Amino acid sequence: MADRALSGSHRPSGSPKLLWFCALTVAGSLSLSCGGGSGKDGEKTVIQFWQFWTEPRVRAVITQAVTEFELLHPEYKVEVTDLTWDNGYQKIVAAFAAGRPPDLLELGSDWIAQFAAAGALMDLSRECARYRDTLAGWPPCFYGEQCWALPWYLSTRVIYQNDDIARIVRGDADHPIIWRDLMSNAMAATTSKPVMYGYGVNAAERHRLYKAFLPYLWSAGGELLTPDLSECALDSRAGLEAIQLLTTLSTSGLIDKQAALEELFIDGKLLYLMSGDWMYEKLKRSGKTMAYSAFRIPFAAPGVGSQTSFAGGEYLTIPRRGAHRLEALELARHLLAPKHIFNLCIATGNATPAHRDVAINPYFMEDSIRQVFIRQIPQTKWSPSHPRWVEIEEALEWGIEQAIYGRLAAQDALAQTCERINAILAEQRSDL
Repeated sequence: MADRALSGSHRPSGSPKLLWFCALTVAGSLSLSCGGGSGKDGEKTVIQFWQFWTEPRVRAVITQAVTEFELLHPEYKVEVTDLTWDNGYQKIVAAFAAGRPPDLLELGSDWIAQFAAAGALMDLSRECARYRDTLAGWPPCFYGEQCWALPWYLSTRVIYQNDDIARIVRGDADHPIIWRDLMSNAMAATTSKPVMYGYGVNAAERHRLYKAFLPYLWSAGGELLTPDLSECALDSRAGLEAIQLLTTLSTSGLIDKQAALEELFIDGKLLYLMSGDWMYEKLKRSGKTMAYSAFRIPFAAPGVGSQTSFAGGEYLTIPRRGAHRLEALELARHLLAPKHIFNLCIATGNATPAHRDVAINPYFMEDSIRQVFIRQIPQTKWSPSHPRWVEIEEALEWGIEQAIYGRLAAQDALAQTCERINAILAEQRSDL
């Protein structure tokens, strides 16, 4: 999923399997208010659209796009329901269980496989083929042989650099290309702490820590799961190198929550920070005069690995049991028009639009920071499309925490993490 600076963490707590089961068992007692409630409004067909954009500036863009759709299609009325990241997941599960889902639904990238595997989504393979050459961000859309979602909003991570500190530490503002330089620069900048820190590592903050680790795992050539998603692949040389890097950076730098690290960077006290495009907007609005830049994830070593980062996003899906699926598809097509995606990018500060025609707009092409994000996107990976991803993520973050807080040696943390992940995968296979 994409991170949203103003909305905080937005993944569900607890086991998705358990939440799904509980929702099914109480389906009979749920009132119709738990579901989408599609119907008629006079002579108009009512399309229920559930989405998570609630920040006023962004919500206004959604309202404008919907109003335009209704003017173009006077036979339709769109009712927009705002979900929150605190309870939206539970509301969606309850609506599916009650047989009253909305007609059009926004899902995060790492939820799609779960709902597709449960048979809750409409197969959009033909529609995906139509957009294949114009939209980016397809990997999370697929589960099995079918395509279940359409990319709407993409996000990735890059590393921000305080150029003023870089010049103090090394005499210039050049960006590190390999891990060794990243570590040495960070360690040099931390020598004057607490005045200055070299690198900020996410604390035990759910749904964020794994995004700070996977880019280094992937850049070292490692993987979290085997290609068939049947076993944990983390306990490897690449996994060990990645966890050791993060542990070294945390030992010589600062461990704190993402929001605190971002404020520290804005205050000019942090050399390096891995973050998303929202950080660029915060920096511009801060009014600070410090010099800063951004760069892609470094290579593990000269000629070794890649510059792969984490990718997330928000996707449009159509529930299989929605009352107005074809009408919902028309609304989805409208929202995916370049104009509306561009307006969404402006409102959110997004630097990686899902539509390729929007990505070449001067707004993105002529901005050095946004260009870093656009160049990073082709070298990104999404979390594995597995129905039990939320549990896998929790196990992964547990292992990372054990290493960076020194509770377990890096190798032991990897081994025990794989034991936990393999138990989840085995349980999933037994349920099939």
